[in-house]
Amino acid sequence: MNTQPSESYNWELESVQIRFREVYGIELSSEQARRIFLFEQGKGPFSGEYYLSTWEEWDYELWAFKKILTPEQFPHFQQKLNDSIEHYKRDLVEHDKKSANDIEYYQKLMLYYEEEFLPDFFNDPILSSFSWLSNEKPKIEFLKAEYKKYLDNTRLKIITEHFRHNRNFNPMVLEAELLRHKEYCIWPFYSAFKTEMDEPTKVIAEYLEKKLTHFIDKYDEFILRKVERLRAFEKECFDKYYGEYRGGWQITIQGQLAPEEERQVRAMSLLLLDNERYGY
Repeated sequence: MNTQPSESYNWELESVQIRFREVYGIELSSEQARRIFLFEQGKGPFSGEYYLSTWEEWDYELWAFKKILTPEQFPHFQQKLNDSIEHYKRDLVEHDKKSANDIEYYQKLMLYYEEEFLPDFFNDPILSSFSWLSNEKPKIEFLKAEYKKYLDNTRLKIITEHFRHNRNFNPMVLEAELLRHKEYCIWPFYSAFKTEMDEPTKVIAEYLEKKLTHFIDKYDEFILRKVERLRAFEKECFDKYYGEYRGGWQITIQGQLAPEEERQVRAMSLLLLDNERYGY
């Protein structure tokens, strides 16, 4: 049985040695090259929920190479990595500056929701309370509680992902992301919420969708007019801050869903409307 390393394997080790010599000025032994090659082969790709951010990958490399390199070699590797980190930080700071537009855009949009879009809904007893569905109140309250959980989880995901990838170098990016999230609190994003529902919640939601059939026939034209005015304002804002309109985050469901689904989404978004904006 042939136990000698293959020619391609030896070539891989030589490539590691050449790379470390040219990039870091480090002369690796054959054993060091072998250990680095095995580390890099086993490092990835990470997939699904198991993946490393750029920062975490650098920390992982520091931990691994400190054990492979000698005390004399490691500072050379660390210095090059620190240079990469500083460059990455500068890129994040530059990227953050571009989010000033995003913040102003979402602030204008939030103001329109509060002053123009929502009052007609909250001032109409039928549209704001769905009193004619009083027998279904427990189901409605259950669905709204589940939507609140969805909003809370979404916000936590935004925050945790932001700091995993950006640390404190993108404060305006985070502010813009949280303003976008606030839009979901003001005008519920039912289509996205439905994709995240567990089965018991989906059963309740689909039951209430059927209950709203006659309501949709009577009120959808009014709701649609309001949504179309919102789309027009959103386009106006987008043109002002970005130049070329590409559609909003949730308003662009028009054209992506069948007409009946769009009507249903509008009605269910209204059903989930909360006067306290779900605490946000």
